[in-house]
Amino acid sequence: MMSGTVHSRFVSELRSFYLVTLLNVVFAALAVALGIQYIVLSINGLAGGQPVSLVRVATAAVSMVAFGLGISWITAGARIMGGLTSIRRACLSKEGPVPAEVTTSGIIRMIAHYRANKKTIRTMILVCTIGGFCFLALGIISSVEFFSMGLLSGTITLNTYSVLPAALFSLGIAIVSLVSSYYFMKFSKAWDLREDTLSRSEPELAEALERDPR
Repeated sequence: MMSGTVHSRFVSELRSFYLVTLLNVVFAALAVALGIQYIVLSINGLAGGQPVSLVRVATAAVSMVAFGLGISWITAGARIMGGLTSIRRACLSKEGPVPAEVTTSGIIRMIAHYRANKKTIRTMILVCTIGGFCFLALGIISSVEFFSMGLLSGTITLNTYSVLPAALFSLGIAIVSLVSSYYFMKFSKAWDLREDTLSRSEPELAEALERDPR
């Protein structure tokens, strides 16, 4: 009989995986919006007659990469969440002592979901890592622009302050992205091990079924 500790651990891990994925989808949408904002600001700056600088070119280039990564981020996250939602509902809908069959079924479904979306999850790890460094770069560039504008003008104006929120926001997304990448790698290693364990037992199960007199 499966202990309640196994069920609690599985539900806790499932909940954590779901929350990290949900957080990534939300921040991916914000990343897309921020990427568009940086692109628009760069284009408006050039259209307004502002000189072309290395910082502005770098910002536009990194913004376009971040925008593309954000779209991939949302697509991958939504695909993973779709399967996780139904598994969570099945495991959390029971009140009182949970039958071992429910936990076993949930674990098997989770392994199957992971197996079907292994490539997507690995893409998420890559996207989170690259996206984290892209937004880290945007945050650093915006911070440099903020301080350089203040130093050149000698005063902190409204235009100078308008750069600061984008810089802080970019740094925040960068931190979430890199931390999420770490957690996705952690989940991936754990479920790789469980998938490998299940794969090794499948031939034994098939052999036992073949020997079944019925």
